[in-house]
Amino acid sequence: MGIRNLTIVVFCTTVGFAILYTTQPLLPLLAEQWNRPISDMALLTTATMIPLALGPLLYGYVLEHVSTKHMLTASFSVLTLAQFALAFGPEYPVFLLLRTIQGLMLPAAFTALMTYSSAAGGQLRTRKNITKYIAATIFGGYCGRVLSGLLTDLHSWQAAFLFWAVAALIATWLTTRLASDPRIRLGKVHLAEIRELARRPVYAEGLASAFLLFFVFAAMLNFLPFHMRDNDPDISQSAIALVYTGYLIGIVIALASLRLVHWFGGERRTLVAGSLIYLAGTAAYALPGNQLAYLSMLIFAAGMFTLHSVLSAFLNHLETERKGLINGLYVSAYYSGGALGSYFPGFIYQGIGWSAFIAFLLLLLAVLTILSLILRHAPEP
Repeated sequence: MGIRNLTIVVFCTTVGFAILYTTQPLLPLLAEQWNRPISDMALLTTATMIPLALGPLLYGYVLEHVSTKHMLTASFSVLTLAQFALAFGPEYPVFLLLRTIQGLMLPAAFTALMTYSSAAGGQLRTRKNITKYIAATIFGGYCGRVLSGLLTDLHSWQAAFLFWAVAALIATWLTTRLASDPRIRLGKVHLAEIRELARRPVYAEGLASAFLLFFVFAAMLNFLPFHMRDNDPDISQSAIALVYTGYLIGIVIALASLRLVHWFGGERRTLVAGSLIYLAGTAAYALPGNQLAYLSMLIFAAGMFTLHSVLSAFLNHLETERKGLINGLYVSAYYSGGALGSYFPGFIYQGIGWSAFIAFLLLLLAVLTILSLILRHAPEP
């Protein structure tokens, strides 16, 4: 893919993921402003992830038939309008509705961007392009969380949403400047093909791993701000937002994922190593106080993004023709985990406490480690 096209894809991916996560560090503040319980606030993240979980299967199908470029322009247009509306600071019910509308557009944008990345440049560049896409998702998630926290302390949370609305408007215009449209092989897609693809052992194990790895990640990142506020009621929005700084290690890992696979001697060994690091990072959050949470995030994110980078690129490399379809399945499994993880573990946190919350996540990661050990048909580099 050319420099201009790559720059557009990276920018749009960054903005899309920033919009997805911009509310996360602000949840305790919004809960106080609206006098809403944790479960209601968690829905602001869950509302965007449920469509992400369900939508990619449809959008993966649509990408077999329509222009990726046109899908990007349409989805970013709606995202922009909703983001400007959010910047006016509506009350909780309208806010939740607008976030849900954004959630309906995000799977179109992300599946199109991922497909654009994986298809551009031919089969030999698939893995490199996907790692660049994943690096942009990480950078966008970081910017969305941290800049929103900083702008809230400097001005207001509405200003943070306005900032990302302007960025989304620029992204919408840039999608019209894409030079090419890397549609995949066209043709009618049958439900039986989807079932057959998902039932192949390597895909079944890979998709289950995607579900678990993001379930844990979404749970931790959605409820960590509440835990930090419980530890220190006077903590600033910037201090909460900056806990995500360790998240940036994911960019390095995503760009170096092929080297990691080579160093560890294959995808399976790399995934097992990532799972163990993920376990260690999650366990570190059980330590008391807020100060160690910043270091825990570094370890936690290193493990998660090792898994995500290697697994998603590996599955894309296996499927040579129906990339839109496999991308849809992967994103659906990934965000199904995120949708459930961003909501239900909160009841454990509220009802039993932070230690039980951590123990539950560690149990899920033990299962993830087992899946990494049994992953079949993982070729050596």
